Amino acid sequence: MRYKSHQINPQQQALQQLSPKNTLVNVGNKARQLGNLKKLGMLIPGAWVLGYEVFNQYKAGSPIKTSVMAELESKLDPEKKYAVRSSSNIEDSLKYSFAGLFKTILDVKGFENIYTAVESIWDSVQSEDIQAYLDRMEVTEKNIKMAVIIQEMVMPVYSGVLFSHNPMTGLNEIVIEAVEGPGTALVQDGITPERYVFKAGTWTAMPDEASISFEVIEAVLKSAQKIIKKVRKPLDFEWVFDGKELYWVQMREITTIEPVRVYSNRFSKDMMPGMIHPLIWSINIPLINTVWIGLLEEMVGKLNIKAEDLAKSFYYRSYFDMGTIGKVFNKMGFPSEGLEMMMGMLPQKKGRPVFHPNMKSIHLLPRLIKFVNSKWHFEKQIKSDLPVIELDLKEFSIDSIKSASAEELLSAIQKLYNIVQKSVYLNILTPILASMYTRLLEKQLLKIGHNLDSIDLMQGMPLIDQYNPSIKLKKLNNLLNSTGLDITQALEANRLDILANKDSSNEFLAEFSAFMQRFGHLSDNSNNFTAMPWREQPELVIELIKNYKTPDKKSEQVIPFNQIGLKGFKKIISNMLYQRVKRFNQFREQVSWAYSYGYGLFRPHFLRLASLMKEKGWIDSEDQIFFLSWDEIRNAFATDNKISINKKANARMLEMKEMEDIQLPDIIYGEEAPPTFHKSQTRLEGTPTSRGYYCGKIKTVKGISEFSLVEDGDVLVIPYSDVGWTPIFAKAGAVIAESGGVLSHSSIIAREYKIPAVVSVSNALSLRDNQKVSVNGYTGEIIILDDATPEKEELTHASS
Repeated sequence: MRYKSHQINPQQQALQQLSPKNTLVNVGNKARQLGNLKKLGMLIPGAWVLGYEVFNQYKAGSPIKTSVMAELESKLDPEKKYAVRSSSNIEDSLKYSFAGLFKTILDVKGFENIYTAVESIWDSVQSEDIQAYLDRMEVTEKNIKMAVIIQEMVMPVYSGVLFSHNPMTGLNEIVIEAVEGPGTALVQDGITPERYVFKAGTWTAMPDEASISFEVIEAVLKSAQKIIKKVRKPLDFEWVFDGKELYWVQMREITTIEPVRVYSNRFSKDMMPGMIHPLIWSINIPLINTVWIGLLEEMVGKLNIKAEDLAKSFYYRSYFDMGTIGKVFNKMGFPSEGLEMMMGMLPQKKGRPVFHPNMKSIHLLPRLIKFVNSKWHFEKQIKSDLPVIELDLKEFSIDSIKSASAEELLSAIQKLYNIVQKSVYLNILTPILASMYTRLLEKQLLKIGHNLDSIDLMQGMPLIDQYNPSIKLKKLNNLLNSTGLDITQALEANRLDILANKDSSNEFLAEFSAFMQRFGHLSDNSNNFTAMPWREQPELVIELIKNYKTPDKKSEQVIPFNQIGLKGFKKIISNMLYQRVKRFNQFREQVSWAYSYGYGLFRPHFLRLASLMKEKGWIDSEDQIFFLSWDEIRNAFATDNKISINKKANARMLEMKEMEDIQLPDIIYGEEAPPTFHKSQTRLEGTPTSRGYYCGKIKTVKGISEFSLVEDGDVLVIPYSDVGWTPIFAKAGAVIAESGGVLSHSSIIAREYKIPAVVSVSNALSLRDNQKVSVNGYTGEIIILDDATPEKEELTHASS
């Protein structure tokens, strides 16, 4: 039967085809983005759309079937199968997903069946499920405008989704999830997809065993990158591969991704390892981070960043805000991990772009050229500033500290702080430049078949011995073995005070005294003055001397640089780098010595303050000062007020003791402290799909008959979920699913309810009811806390 068109405005087609030439309006988010894909030159299945005005007439009761059927018959193929899909004005975002509520009807053949499918989508707007969802989202039915997409079916061999940014963290990394067969397996069937992550030119995650052709995954990546480059907004896509062609069937702007701060302790492990006492934190953060901010501003201009914003303490451990640093590097055209790569903390993997200029980096080019030029001539600044710093430090006498007043100490500490901060600038840049020159030289040598280890980098550099305690330890060991001094008897008689007599007639004692003056400030950690320096434990230094052993010589022959046979331009470049490597390795030792010496002077100043505080009765022991901040100490002396000082120090001391054995991840997302765990506790891992942290008791649910068992705040453990499971999520504090991906129903609903979710957790259903777990919705880590003591359980909520 043929239908004749009427009711719809004859000047306006009801069924509009998606094509690059058509600018479609009033067709909904899905249809509009499909049209954008087409305009971007991407291959999409043939598609048509019925706009809002047709829906409005249907809702008003107009008899439009004849008109719509006439257009279906004139434009569609009766022998083909179609997918009939909703395209409303408010669905398809991570905020309002309407997951599984608006219908998608697949494999529809025949005009009558297509029209029936269209009507069912229109009617779904008034369904009970939609009404309940609208009430929860505080949206009224009147706000809904519904268009319908009619799209040719593609028989998929593989299907999947792609996110241009990580939907959990907002990080600039491409996430691909793929399954065999149709894409409904991702959203409706609870199938666990294969997951791939591509970041900064390399694959950072992929399945151990893949059933999907990697060539297809790479084709998906390359095709999406073309769109991402043009659109420059966070996007997610749906795609299908029919065995021959790659089709794009959906694109969405991810408008609700809020980038979270990314804190890393990779850098901290080198700069500020271990637990950081409050006093150390209050000194080090402004001391070091102010310099870092100054360096970043040299490169990109003024930044609205405070020193305390660049790092954060989690359970008294230091984490740097790598997201902020990464944004600065992105502005310059470098990868976010540029700083860690320069410091040699991350490998420069094959394919990883080291420098990729963009419009922002071109705009910064004059400033960057100036910065690079100044650092190329940084040697001049070292030679100019370092002698002044060393001279200023000589003004501080440890002996005079012992009798100093509180006022004198407070003034001296501030003066010392200003001097040390100058050395921080040198101590940050010099190792970076030394590392960069060394890496460049290594690359040059590899080109001609030489290894860096085979070259003598210290040839003709005797000055470096002045900053290396090993040379002096070797000499003292030889003297001790040849002297008549019974050092063991001296130790037992507790007469170590004679070892500080540099005028002693005994050569060993004189040399030992000179050694302690030169290297007595050294400790286990030159960035933490709670660590006891060598000068406070001469017994251990004596043991170092007694047990000193000359390092074994390298088995490989070390050759002078001038004998490696370089010629021409390669010789000029390599020799220039070699000379810089030598000089900057020496500068690094000189600068490090000045910094560690100056920084080490904080300890005797604060211990003298602590003794005065103890005399006043403010604290019980001198070590308690390390558990107070610099501001708290200054305020106490300024007001002569001891209120809560002792109590505060004792509380922090106890808290640090309780936290010393906990394990923390290398990366922390967001401002909230993550759950902690101990080495003995069992951990599971899955795919994080909804942000947040949560600790609670498990309730395993396998079907609707068990919904009533769930109590408010339970950690919901499920095999998978579809739309029928939605009501139970209102009670859950977090969700763990055995299957699913980022677009599975459980993931979407968890995001809407703003509760953490981890999916694709193997054997999740084997977890016991009422077992206590912590769920990390950023990393996908699940920690079983049953074996934790009450004190350890309380610890999971603590934060410094």
